[in-house]
Amino acid sequence: MIPHAQNVVRGTEGRGAPTMQSSACHQEKNTADGKVPGAHGWHMAPLSMVWEGLTNAQICRQIQDPKRNGNRKAPEEVIEHMRTDPLVLWAWEPGAGRSMPSITHDQFIERLELWARAGMPCPDTATR
Repeated sequence: MIPHAQNVVRGTEGRGAPTMQSSACHQEKNTADGKVPGAHGWHMAPLSMVWEGLTNAQICRQIQDPKRNGNRKAPEEVIEHMRTDPLVLWAWEPGAGRSMPSITHDQFIERLELWARAGMPCPDTATR
């Protein structure tokens, strides 16, 4: 959520405008100083996956919706994505003093698996 000083825009594929693609700066890993984040296949999440401003219930339903979750229809597909996708894994190695999730990646996967076994219930719509 930090605006790019170079006025980079999303572009149609979430990789920047045709003349300034994300790969020009974002590489396979964070830069040595960690200021420019990177991971394999670096790009912005599709707009259908934006969570900003959503309630917990809305995020929960979005994670389950194949039209908004990368066409993942089964809980196992969602979990596998969260377990192996380099851009998801980046959250646990963000570099440059960025905040990380409050739980380890293993704990995150364990909780996703528990949630899936429970039938992927969502909280009521008032929960943030």
